[in-house]
Amino acid sequence: MIAVIGSGLGGLLSAAALSEKGYHVHVYEKLPFIGGRFTSIRYKGFEVSTGALHMIPHGKRGPLGKMLRKLGCDVEIVDSKPEAEILYKGERYRVTKKAFPIKEILFFYKELILSKLGKDKTMEGVGRSLDEVTYLFLKSFLGWSLSIFPDQIRLSKFYPIYKATLKYGGPGVPVGGCRAVIEELSKIIRANGGEIIMERVNALKPGDKVGVFGKNKKLYDYVISDIGHKLTAELLGEEYEKIPESRGVKFTIALNKPFIGHSGVLFTLGMSIAGMNEVTNVDENLGKKPMLQIHQPLRDGTKDEILRGLKEIKELLKGYQYEIIAIQSYKDDWPVNRVMAGMDRGNKTRYKNIFVVGDGAKGDDIEVDGVALGVQRVLEFFD
Repeated sequence: MIAVIGSGLGGLLSAAALSEKGYHVHVYEKLPFIGGRFTSIRYKGFEVSTGALHMIPHGKRGPLGKMLRKLGCDVEIVDSKPEAEILYKGERYRVTKKAFPIKEILFFYKELILSKLGKDKTMEGVGRSLDEVTYLFLKSFLGWSLSIFPDQIRLSKFYPIYKATLKYGGPGVPVGGCRAVIEELSKIIRANGGEIIMERVNALKPGDKVGVFGKNKKLYDYVISDIGHKLTAELLGEEYEKIPESRGVKFTIALNKPFIGHSGVLFTLGMSIAGMNEVTNVDENLGKKPMLQIHQPLRDGTKDEILRGLKEIKELLKGYQYEIIAIQSYKDDWPVNRVMAGMDRGNKTRYKNIFVVGDGAKGDDIEVDGVALGVQRVLEFFD
């Protein structure tokens, strides 16, 4: 018997995969809906995602796409073409390998060699030696994909993510949005005899069998926590060191006509907002009108930061009729990531039968593809 605490993407991926292996799984969720920050709520005729964007970083080619196929999830992922564009000083450019000067790429690899020799700079330190466009793209990429700023990650930590991007390519959109993925995973769990229990877990008691205290006490052979290391430690009655988290704000905007015109990312260089996508170009059922999702990384989560983003959006959408459907800011126990990219604490705990998955225990990749890699590491224990 396995208990999964939290029904976010990491929890449901773990539960679905383990149920396919023949384990009896109980998933506990304290909220009135499943999916955590990887689902959506229908609001004003739009599928407003609860946290994540309706986008999978590497589309069907990456770790999450491959895992969903292996599990037999009936989810269509439409890879974006083009994958990305740059908006810089009012002009748009396609992001390709040829978009950046070869000398900047060679400089990047020289800095990588130096990092392995002990001279490991932050990406800010690396970026300040690049030309303006390359540096601003780097800043926007980090803000969009990882919700961090260049001074918050070192080159040695960024490089594996860069390699994954080269290997798998750019994003894709799941038809039906995030919620379609969650619904398919929950079907697999239930079809294999698993249960999703809408109940808060108040405490865990470690031992040969782990005591899970909700409305009643139940014993499980293993526990997989999808609520991060800090909250897992609190359930165990233990303290856990404060971990730097990343923060951000997402704007969901209805338009009278498409702004981007494709399903890839539009990186907004030199702005507080990092980028945007327009997934209704793939699936018009995600909104009754064209829908923009705009993401802005935050340092402190202050009102002034968010107001800067709103001011930029007003300038960008000049000439468009638009309505801001939702402004969602994440912090405290619902940050963008429970652990800032490059500082993940891994999946193991000091207990042999308690593991952590989710956005605080990712592999070296972007967002939900990183979550999938973290889940795969835990599943190796059960092989």
